[in-house]
Amino acid sequence: MKFRPNVLVCGLLLGLLFAPSLAAAEGEADPFRGISEKLVCQCGCNYGLLYCPHLQCGSAIPMRQIIRAALAEGKSEEEALQVMVAQFGLSALGQPPAEGFNLLAWVMPFLALALGLWAVQRVARSWRAHVPAPVADAALVERYRSAVKREIDQLED
Repeated sequence: MKFRPNVLVCGLLLGLLFAPSLAAAEGEADPFRGISEKLVCQCGCNYGLLYCPHLQCGSAIPMRQIIRAALAEGKSEEEALQVMVAQFGLSALGQPPAEGFNLLAWVMPFLALALGLWAVQRVARSWRAHVPAPVADAALVERYRSAVKREIDQLED
């Protein structure tokens, strides 16, 4: 069976494409956890809101309270998330929405990967084109064999 790197790359890209949907399914059990995993703490630690390592974080504690209050009012996860975006802006989201200019954040990594693979393929093909062809001249091969045999005979004497 021949190894096909294109199939491997396509498989990895599909895995990366479906990984966020699997993570979203895990957050459906607890609405607070589901919302918190979609937000980034605003204290500057760049951790998810649920995983902010600061014990008395001036940003994570109020954000968590706002989420709990929104859920206590009976708001859905999406409505509570919109409350957080309205108060803290799009920078509070862990993933930019896939619309408008933010769509570039979703498309560019795959585009850069495809462009890089294309460039590597072109360079490899150009290197392969410059490899000299093997010598198939029987007279030349016989001349080298006789030269090697003479040198071996000289070493044995």
